[in-house]
Amino acid sequence: MTKQQGQIDDNPQSKLIRIPLSEALGIKKGVNAIIGSGGKSSLLKSLSLELSQKGSVLLTTSTHILPFSHCENICFLDENVSISDENVSILNGNALISNENVSSLNKNILTLNEKILLPGKDIHSEEALENSKTLLQSKVLSLWDKSQNPILCLGTLETNGKLSPFPLPFSAIEQMADFVLVEADGSKRLPGKAHGRNEPEIPKESQRTVLVFGASALHKPISEVIHRVEIFQNFFTPSLTPDTLLTKELLLQAFRKEKLGDCLFVNQLDCLTKKEAEELLLFLQNGLGKMVCGGSLKEGSAHPEVLLL
Repeated sequence: MTKQQGQIDDNPQSKLIRIPLSEALGIKKGVNAIIGSGGKSSLLKSLSLELSQKGSVLLTTSTHILPFSHCENICFLDENVSISDENVSILNGNALISNENVSSLNKNILTLNEKILLPGKDIHSEEALENSKTLLQSKVLSLWDKSQNPILCLGTLETNGKLSPFPLPFSAIEQMADFVLVEADGSKRLPGKAHGRNEPEIPKESQRTVLVFGASALHKPISEVIHRVEIFQNFFTPSLTPDTLLTKELLLQAFRKEKLGDCLFVNQLDCLTKKEAEELLLFLQNGLGKMVCGGSLKEGSAHPEVLLL
């Protein structure tokens, strides 16, 4: 980064500056995956708000995601999912309900102003697959007014109110927006996680993968702050005990074991002093040999302050 871009001096130490988050993370047009824990949803929100100033943004998932309250949500409704107060109570109310097949929706959903796509013909038959993909893609685009709402969340509504992957391949989804941001794994709302054998589920179309970690996990027992802690324990020989405190040294070793992400974003830096935050980012960047930056996304701001080295 040049001095003019960030307005920083020649001091080699890190600086807390205002720089577009997407630039710091190297987000590109097309598909970008967000993995890890400790702030994926907040990062998705901040990035979408920022990128919406440059073009259309589509938020979606390869696993599961909660609908977003800052944007429109279009949900595909599987024919096996029943609508109830419980599974729609967390849905955002910014969208408009489609007027197709509304008779199959009960009165509870009709009060929520949510846009629902219902399956018509059998889209799973091989003969109709390509036509169905095109029709579904066209339907979403017809419902999405990008000029008024440049951000859209897309998914399949489940019985628990979460969204699972939308029934279109990412090769089709990436044609629908300038930027596609994908939450590509789960974390049980813990600040750290170890990934299982089939995680993360990064789309092959992804041009950039950002790994997120929450700094609030440091200096706490790993059993309290790490999702899939048993996997994390076995990264080490001998295996760590559940009450082992998470240090930056252990964290670095775990990151090296997993080898995930093109860059690392350390969230929740507000729980550290500025000196501690600088030392942590420098330690991780030197140890990983890739871009590391951090900040605090608890407000979901479109313009968070980012700590760069």
